[in-house]
Amino acid sequence: MKLPRRRQLVIGLVILVPLIAAGAIAAAIAGGLFLNDKATPVSIQEVLERFHAGERGTGELDGVYLYATRGEESVDALGGATHRYPKTTSITVVTVPCGVKLLWEPLEERSATWTLCATRSGIELSGWEVVHEFFGQSDRTSYACTESVLVPAQEASGTSALRCSSDTGRQQGQTRLVGVEEVAVAGSPLRAVHVLTVGHVTGGDSGTETTDWWLDERSGLPLRIGLSSRTSRSILIGEVHYREDADLRLRSTSPLR
Repeated sequence: MKLPRRRQLVIGLVILVPLIAAGAIAAAIAGGLFLNDKATPVSIQEVLERFHAGERGTGELDGVYLYATRGEESVDALGGATHRYPKTTSITVVTVPCGVKLLWEPLEERSATWTLCATRSGIELSGWEVVHEFFGQSDRTSYACTESVLVPAQEASGTSALRCSSDTGRQQGQTRLVGVEEVAVAGSPLRAVHVLTVGHVTGGDSGTETTDWWLDERSGLPLRIGLSSRTSRSILIGEVHYREDADLRLRSTSPLR
């Protein structure tokens, strides 16, 4: 994807989603099944093999990027469970017809995919999908977004709206261009556009999810990502709370291919 200059070339990003397969867990409890929970790190070699085997374009950004990672996700159902993320995780960047697709997969039980498209309005979030698994029960949510401009085509400050919906709920919020800052990657300072996105969850789940993105001013590659999620869902046993905090920092601008 040809990226616009400066703020216009930023790949903005957004929100991370709910949570657990509440209905499946409630059914398991009702049936007397108490399930074991696990958190299995995804190996970088496995990610690279999938990149080689999958369909991909020939974009300059295509590849597997490594990030120094700190953080975890947790849920308080069934006495609670916490998944700590590996010290190194990956984001796979693949060119698609309208732009790029980004895949973050720290655990076999946790992944997120965002599709970002270049339009006349700027860089838009056209859709995203998130997968969580707790106690052996997987929950996959796919969102379609409309009029969700993350980076305006024209030089601008202030905020823009985010509007995304799934079969079970909605994410609505705003993206704000904070400014241009320096981010160190492999000991070298790089200029990055700082983008802050706040999404409010309604429908089957409720709460707030915040994403801080530091995106390379020239290429739009994420140099740093900060994630914070506080959401809840009502199920048969009561209200279940999901929490996520993570910080990802790019190790090198040269991807694995």
